[in-house]
Amino acid sequence: MRKLLLSVLLGGTLCINAQENYELRVLTFEDKDYKGDINFAGGTDWSSLISEPQYGGTMLYGESGMGVTSEEEAYKWSDDNSTWLSNILSEGYGSWCYWSGGHAISNYGTSNIESYGDFMSQLTVYNKDAGDDVSRKGNGHNGSDNFAMHFGYADNSGYGLGEEALPALKFSDGTARVVDHMYVTNSTYALNCYVNGNSLTANIGPDDWVKIVATGYNGDEKTGTAEIYLCNGPENIIMDWTKFELSSLGEVTKITFNITGSSDNGYGFSQPAYFAYDDVAVRFPKSNTTDINEITSSTKTQKEDVYDLQGRRVNNPRHGLYIKNGRKVLMK
Repeated sequence: MRKLLLSVLLGGTLCINAQENYELRVLTFEDKDYKGDINFAGGTDWSSLISEPQYGGTMLYGESGMGVTSEEEAYKWSDDNSTWLSNILSEGYGSWCYWSGGHAISNYGTSNIESYGDFMSQLTVYNKDAGDDVSRKGNGHNGSDNFAMHFGYADNSGYGLGEEALPALKFSDGTARVVDHMYVTNSTYALNCYVNGNSLTANIGPDDWVKIVATGYNGDEKTGTAEIYLCNGPENIIMDWTKFELSSLGEVTKITFNITGSSDNGYGFSQPAYFAYDDVAVRFPKSNTTDINEITSSTKTQKEDVYDLQGRRVNNPRHGLYIKNGRKVLMK
């Protein structure tokens, strides 16, 4: 009714935009999509950030094998000039090390969870089409190569790190945006423990479960949580890339990820706290963000919105390159 009244008052015509007022940019971790500068590993691609070996290498564990003593030295990455998502290893007990939590770039995959189902293969995803050995191609979502492997959890046992150490995806430019979704799957280490157990944990029983809990923050304010089960009993285990909806978190500056579950060996959560993720989609505004696409009137016209190249609205643009009506324009 309000929109109809607006149309009548303006003496013009009203066209409602049925399309979404945003576009998606996707963090793929593929080398062809890398847009940043020189990264932590000294490369200009994602593959240079993949640790060899998977466990104990200097990239994730430092020269000493015990981590590094400052954020400047810690393994990190950022999807600059695209989604602006970033991650740095978590700090634990005075050092930055993958065993304290983090998101490591990877491309390892296999169908053999028995041979490659322990911590030495911690960056490996299960891929039923990969063969019995470890492959380095086609293990990401939709047959892509690269992805990220999360490790890290917090529980109330008192034996591990707290929520402040949970790995997080942050927007490196500090702008709050909606993360629409990502795709997740299980690592071979976690999957082997779900099915077979090991010396630290029992296998998953009918009433056991493991899930990812994503918590959104806009600055210090919590925006909400989103959850997805990695397994819910032995008959419901994720075995392939699965969409994880995150848009309910709203506009966020960061999202933390925790792995929680029913398994407890007396020292807290006992299943391996790993999951892989890929193709993280982030919403960026189009040039017009209202649901009124066009108003034609002899007395009033609609103001055009202008954004900078990071997707932020600019009220009084000065000389430079901006986005207007979905296109880059040079403002003079």
